Amino acid sequence: MRTSSFLALCAAVFAAAFGYTAVMPLLPELLSPLMPQASPLGLAWHAGGYAAIYMVAVVVFSPAWGAASDRYGAKAVIATGLAGSAVAFLASSFADGLWSAYAGRTVQGAFASAILPVATAALAKIPDTEERARKVAGLGAASLLGFFAAPALSASAVSVLAGDAVAMVLSASGLVALAALAIVVVMLSRAPHRSGEAAVKEERPLPWRFLALNLLAYLGLGAFEVALPLAARGPLALDAAQVSLLFAECSLVMLAAQGALMWGARYRARFEQALIASIAVYAAGLLLLAGAGSMGRATAAVGLIAASSGLVLPLVAYLATLEIGARPGAALGALTGAGALGQAVGSASGGALYGYAGSAVFTATAFAVALGTWLASRACAPRWLGGGSRCTRS
Repeated sequence: MRTSSFLALCAAVFAAAFGYTAVMPLLPELLSPLMPQASPLGLAWHAGGYAAIYMVAVVVFSPAWGAASDRYGAKAVIATGLAGSAVAFLASSFADGLWSAYAGRTVQGAFASAILPVATAALAKIPDTEERARKVAGLGAASLLGFFAAPALSASAVSVLAGDAVAMVLSASGLVALAALAIVVVMLSRAPHRSGEAAVKEERPLPWRFLALNLLAYLGLGAFEVALPLAARGPLALDAAQVSLLFAECSLVMLAAQGALMWGARYRARFEQALIASIAVYAAGLLLLAGAGSMGRATAAVGLIAASSGLVLPLVAYLATLEIGARPGAALGALTGAGALGQAVGSASGGALYGYAGSAVFTATAFAVALGTWLASRACAPRWLGGGSRCTRS
């Protein structure tokens, strides 16, 4: 893969991550004017619902976008996703009602789902596994740069624009998508279609253990990113700027973890063990956050969550590329859909459970991630997950 093409993929993934994350620290500021009579419980429910509806759209549309990329190529699908995302973000900045805000968020997710699975599928065709591991980690790093830049923008917007911050952040997300679209059109090469490729690789579904692991990893993140701003208004007693700083810390630590993964690509034979160790640390970080009562403890907990999840997500993606068959777009579209389903469930449950149980939502999430991973490993997993069988097919 040419360097220019890889950079174009990174720009697209950056734009998708930026657009999703930019408004997350501002959920109370976004929703409160649209539902002025809402109780704190109602606000918590809608915070989870607003985050979840984006991921529901990704679940529905990412497999179709992945299959389309197998047929029409990555460039056309990613460009369509970026163009649609830009229009959706710019239109959402004018939303004046709760349901129009939900509609805009749904369209954002539908078009964003064309970007990540297709970009990762393009890397799956790289024959050298070390280079592929580095580029998968690099793509994850580009995503994290978007997650890092967006909260920084949100914090600045809150301090400067106050009530106009949400509209400005949504408009900025649209402009970032348009800039990425220009880069993709100019720099991304269109790979030639190989009619005989299906005959070279067996056409098979992605092993379901990868779908389960991706779902669990994103379930934890979905609950975390929705419940954290809500907890900040409660036991943590943090303002919007401090919440944005915690999100920025999360992205920066995840970026450092993926940088270490790029450097450690030569040790890819041990990636399976690193995956399981990272999941254990991930659950421990969520438990620590449940007991945090100050900015300092929250910072430590977020650092653990970020470091571990920053390794889990690209490790699952890379290991999945070793198992896919002749249709990488469709397979990785399913992987993205599984992750989005987990994030949707995590976002919805994070908001709803916080309304009833407060910070105990983080304890419940840690338990779900750890128990779900153990059950998946015992039911059908390779030896490194501790399972009793070598089940590698769906």
